Amino acid sequence: MALKDVLKVSRKTFLNPSAWLSYDSLKTDSKSVWEIVKGLFALPKREEVREETFEQAMERLQLTETQVVAAIRNFRTSAICFALLGLGVFFYSFYLLFSGVFFTAWFLGMAVTTLLFSQAYKYDFWAFQMKRRQLGLTFAEWKRHILGD
Repeated sequence: MALKDVLKVSRKTFLNPSAWLSYDSLKTDSKSVWEIVKGLFALPKREEVREETFEQAMERLQLTETQVVAAIRNFRTSAICFALLGLGVFFYSFYLLFSGVFFTAWFLGMAVTTLLFSQAYKYDFWAFQMKRRQLGLTFAEWKRHILGD
């Protein structure tokens, strides 16, 4: 190997801003971010809404009566667990607020409480639909069931 190849010096040896800034990576990352942002504002494609009764859904999913009863029990158990966790985090976040730790800890606790209660609602609503053997029930019907109206 020649000495001139080992000690090859060019303008890029001392001045190469595109390599310093990693231009190729910046370009690829910018394209990725643009695709994500573009996807946020694009309207989703409408899927076909399946209109079926509970019995038709049971046939399609090949569920037996015992599996449905077990699913109702599992959903109710999950809803109760999420609700209890939500209550625990709710009270703990107020403890953090009044003990003078941080206001942000209380705010984060309220966010986690909201997530836990929304999961509790979801599972209880699924169990409610399965118990009533009706699909497509509304929040108002679930609320009437819970409040005993």
